[in-house]
Amino acid sequence: MRSLLLAVLAAYLIAAIHSILAFVNKRRSLQRVAEWSTAAGFVLHTCALVADWALDGHYPLFGLREALSFLAWALVALYALVRYRYRTQAVGAFTMPLISVLTFVAFLMGTNLSNTPASFSETWLFPVHTTLLIFAYAAFFIVFMASVMYLLQERALKLKTFGAIFHRLPPLTTVNALATSASALGLTLLTLGIVSGMYWSSARYGRFWGNDPKEIFAGLTWLLYFSLTVYRFTASWRGRSAAWLGVLGFALMLFTFIGAPFFGGYHVFK
Repeated sequence: MRSLLLAVLAAYLIAAIHSILAFVNKRRSLQRVAEWSTAAGFVLHTCALVADWALDGHYPLFGLREALSFLAWALVALYALVRYRYRTQAVGAFTMPLISVLTFVAFLMGTNLSNTPASFSETWLFPVHTTLLIFAYAAFFIVFMASVMYLLQERALKLKTFGAIFHRLPPLTTVNALATSASALGLTLLTLGIVSGMYWSSARYGRFWGNDPKEIFAGLTWLLYFSLTVYRFTASWRGRSAAWLGVLGFALMLFTFIGAPFFGGYHVFK
């Protein structure tokens, strides 16, 4: 459904542009346009995913194109939760551009299912396993976004350069709370995703762990975010060190999501 995905991309681009303008100018009218465009894009995106599922006959998470599109959709869902919970419009200026990029790349890419075992679509574990991981990755992006906001404010405080960006970002306490909640959510979803994957591997291959590159890097990602989540709940790690660890975790997560499958293995995000 490329035409529908194009409409989704247009809505997200409008939302991204107006989110950035609202962040710069602090105008409520621009923020309302961004919110309505995001909502319209999310509805259209949901329809596009459902249409792909119906037309292709499989859950819309085969191949890198569908994974990127699904990740963009999951990010919009989590962005809406963040906006509802923390009431900060700065989040949109950081989130919506990435969502637009992910959707644009998904729109440009073709579908390649040649390396995907048909039996993957015949088990309920596939949608459970992949959906949990996608939402975990989306939560980790929120951690990254909060980490970047923290580092920007921390640098401004250190240099005593309180420009426009500093005054438009949420308070450090809010940023820390957002990062802590998102890391805990992401770790929980990643844990459930890994456990469901191990159960699926046991049922399909007779083993819980196959030393697949993506499994190895997913394990490393879990260890890093476990450390980050534990230390974020202690007062001594709610600052710069935790923020940099959030940036490092995001880089490792990106490699797990996009890079690790190119080393071989049987995972489908290729």
